[in-house]
Amino acid sequence: MPRRAVRGPPKQKTTILFKAGNLPSNPDELFRRVFWKSDFLAGEAHNFWREVKRAEPAGLPIQAWKDWISKRGMSVGQFYNMIHGLVGAGFIEKKDSRWHLSGGFLRELEQMLTVYSTESGLRYQIA
Repeated sequence: MPRRAVRGPPKQKTTILFKAGNLPSNPDELFRRVFWKSDFLAGEAHNFWREVKRAEPAGLPIQAWKDWISKRGMSVGQFYNMIHGLVGAGFIEKKDSRWHLSGGFLRELEQMLTVYSTESGLRYQIA
């Protein structure tokens, strides 16, 4: 019998909107860059991220979604889209059936800075 290919868990990805010369000046604007199609989801995602942050280091149980959607008036689909965006952007990650803050977003930005700096010959400085 032929063997089937074994795949790991799918990598979630999302699009983050970069606007040259228009820097985000607050966290709300940063979340709008990830959830650029919906201001509602941007706000809800920021609120959910804050809940995850408050729950650290233990993390927020993944079952919290039921309470979240009932309290916030969200559909299951909206919640799924919000989680997909947060995970895809590297803001949160799931470990041991709990949501935790993730360093993925920072790693991506650092890698982009390194690649661009190497290619352009320009150095970046964090203010």
